[in-house]
Amino acid sequence: MTKFASLSTIAGAAVIFAATAASADTIRIAEADTFSGEDLVQLIAYANAEARGVDIEVVSLKSDDIVFQAVLGGQVDVGVGDSYQAIANLDAPVRNLYQIRKLAYIPVVDKTVYTDWQDLDGQTFTVHSRGSGTETLARIVENKTGIHFSDISYVPGSEVRVVAMQRGNIKATYLDLTNSKILIDSDPERFAMLPTGDQDASDSTLYINTDFLAEHEEAVQILLEELVKAAKATNDDPSFPAAERERLGLLPDLTDEAVAEITPYFERAVEAGIFPIDGGGRDAAAADLSFLELAGQIENASSLDPEKFWDFAPLDNALASVN
Repeated sequence: MTKFASLSTIAGAAVIFAATAASADTIRIAEADTFSGEDLVQLIAYANAEARGVDIEVVSLKSDDIVFQAVLGGQVDVGVGDSYQAIANLDAPVRNLYQIRKLAYIPVVDKTVYTDWQDLDGQTFTVHSRGSGTETLARIVENKTGIHFSDISYVPGSEVRVVAMQRGNIKATYLDLTNSKILIDSDPERFAMLPTGDQDASDSTLYINTDFLAEHEEAVQILLEELVKAAKATNDDPSFPAAERERLGLLPDLTDEAVAEITPYFERAVEAGIFPIDGGGRDAAAADLSFLELAGQIENASSLDPEKFWDFAPLDNALASVN
């Protein structure tokens, strides 16, 4: 496993923000990704939790599966990603606590061919891969609009689908926020987005080893409070993450181009409602289980007890404190 890096490494600071382990709780957090400007809501929350005496250590691992196994085995305390299938299959002592962000895929079309969802009845729609979130979203659209795609084609990677759209190889697909903007800006007369509908299911959640939670309730509540506050501040002012990045010295190695994209990204994210101001909680759990059932990943998921997958009490307590 990669050696743990404290948040001071991410911040590029010369000293550790938090108190030492002897005088403060430590929360070790892992996720299957490297940090970018899109993760600033989390990073700001981590920094502010450290300022309140909770030592935060973060590590990037190779996959969601490895992150979950590390949480389950106690090598880390908290994971960020997708835990539902692993909890269901292993009946693991792990629970979700917080919805980091919602799914954010934008349906885009070549508007010289299609102008609305009804135009796509009987047509081909392109998604990332079989069983992916984008395929499930396409099936949900069919159910809600009454249309039926003649074929679902698979083209992995939003960047690849942008090129395929520009070349005319595909005419309708889902793209992530950044790539949907790239495509539409490349030719606004040709490309447009369709109504997204509700996308309340999680792109990623924060989940925890329940043994660790039982022993560190106060530290976990501080972390959740700071996540809620950072999400609220971002929704109130999408320029907040960029300003806090500069103030806190976070992600110092970002390119000028990446820095310039921070606020435009969060403007789009706030408009799309990606960052819930209440941590998701019960609504996120219900949306996730319904989504997983439609995706065929967990049979009869929507009929399962959400508390098999979530512990709602820590978030309830954090919200009560913040509000």
